[in-house]
Amino acid sequence: MSRRPRHSGFIVLIVMVIIVMLTLAGLAFVLNLSLENQAVHVQGDQQQLQQTLASGVELMRGFLAQSPAQRQQAGGTHQNSAVFAAVSIAPDSPTDDDTRFSILSPQDETDASSEVRFGLQNESARLNLSVLLDWEQDHPGAASAALMQLPGMTEAIADAILDWIDGDDIPRPSGAEADYYVGRGLPYEPRNDVPAVLEELLLVRDVSRTSLFGTDTNANFRQDNDSPRTLSGAGDVSSGQTPWARLLTLYSAEANRSFQGEARIELNQEELQPLHEQLTEVFDRQTADFVVAYRQFGPQDPPVDEATPLTSAALRSGGWSSRWGAKTVPDDPAIELDLSEPGEYRIESILDLIEARVFLPPEDTPSETVQESTSQAPADDRLDQALDDGLEIPLEELDGLAEDSQPLREVANPFADQRDQLRDYLPQWFDRTTTTDQEAIRGRININQAPRSVLLGVPDLEESLVDRILAARDGFSADAGEQYRYPIWLLTEGLVELEQMRRLEPYLTCGGDVYRAQIVAFGESTRLVARGEVVLDASVSPPRQVYWKDLGLLGRGFTNAELGLQTDLR
Repeated sequence: MSRRPRHSGFIVLIVMVIIVMLTLAGLAFVLNLSLENQAVHVQGDQQQLQQTLASGVELMRGFLAQSPAQRQQAGGTHQNSAVFAAVSIAPDSPTDDDTRFSILSPQDETDASSEVRFGLQNESARLNLSVLLDWEQDHPGAASAALMQLPGMTEAIADAILDWIDGDDIPRPSGAEADYYVGRGLPYEPRNDVPAVLEELLLVRDVSRTSLFGTDTNANFRQDNDSPRTLSGAGDVSSGQTPWARLLTLYSAEANRSFQGEARIELNQEELQPLHEQLTEVFDRQTADFVVAYRQFGPQDPPVDEATPLTSAALRSGGWSSRWGAKTVPDDPAIELDLSEPGEYRIESILDLIEARVFLPPEDTPSETVQESTSQAPADDRLDQALDDGLEIPLEELDGLAEDSQPLREVANPFADQRDQLRDYLPQWFDRTTTTDQEAIRGRININQAPRSVLLGVPDLEESLVDRILAARDGFSADAGEQYRYPIWLLTEGLVELEQMRRLEPYLTCGGDVYRAQIVAFGESTRLVARGEVVLDASVSPPRQVYWKDLGLLGRGFTNAELGLQTDLR
């Protein structure tokens, strides 16, 4: 009689355990494959969003590569949902998972309808740190005064920022140079140059993150009032005030080209023949003659006071003709200029041409009438000889010279100081001509878009005038008509007089070719997002990227409605 094995039950148990382990291993393998599959899809989606984000940068670059006229015709840069809102990279694709991007900027302070707009920020509406020291040279104290207009700014912080920028090691009255940072064991010293990025200002003494960026923790243009202020201190902006990062820049510039994107006529070019031809082609012969004559002979100085001794320099200025009644032929239309003669005078501003008086020297006396004796030389030659010798001429002799001299010919000036005429010709002159050979002009403030705190920092722009500018510009859009494309609208609209406009002109603009925006790439059926802040400089061709900040870790930030979609996933 056979006996059953004693361990048969144990073997069955082992088999069951093995089956369970194999099952669990298989399940783990399947789960791992599923997770890997999901990760691959997520990574693929994220890469697609990054490429979509790059597409947003390229759209912005292509838009800015156009001339200002073409940008305006395409809807402008300020508020343009047709170009910048919820742009699909595959509009004809049948898939429901459509990937899009939107290009966003914070809404203007004066517009309470929303906090987001589909458009770009003009860097020329901000205070450029790179020109502050230039302002300081022309107007001592201007740099500190400009910084002091920022909300929450203190004299100590303003001086510390300027010490960080200037090239010396001498601290300002309330500033901080290398000794301060070294004395506190900090591993850095002031750059003594313009910061590489605005974030570098966080290294400056007493500049806090709250001062620079406010309490907007997720970069959605809204201040989070309940955010912890762990870095708060002196100089922090209060609730509702604009953070300094929205008022400062390092990049503002504008191409020295016309509204149509064409090269401007440089009024101070060395050769006068091509200058005359270019001006005649765009304007007229009379205008070209006057500008060239101005370059050759300069404007007439005010008449010399009779109590002042006459030096050769005073005589050369032409003031003697008004004092001693020298004969002139006004507005001679038949003048013939020697365009081979060099231009000895610069035109510092187009406004200098307004009401300027230019006289041509007397016509040459025929050589056969010139006496050999110097004492009997014609009056003009004797006067020239006296001027060349640097002599002072007695009044009674000058009276005789003026009486015997040939008539001076005054060149007709087409630049009248009358408001109606200024409106007609000044915008065209500012558009088609320039007084500098620089390809880009940097740091000027856009008076059509800059906020009040930035305008108050411009030298010679007093508070009452700023208020009048803000009130006047309420009546026109950011992409205003021809009469508001250049800052001379302050003159043509009667807000300033000519002399004040001359002082203000070097600091002001109504344009700008460097723009900032936040680009958000997103899918309609996913919560994944890619975000970045970019600054493009279109004052050069092609436009170049000068700043980039990845904002992807801050989350979506905006509702679908704010991104330009009808549905909301939040």
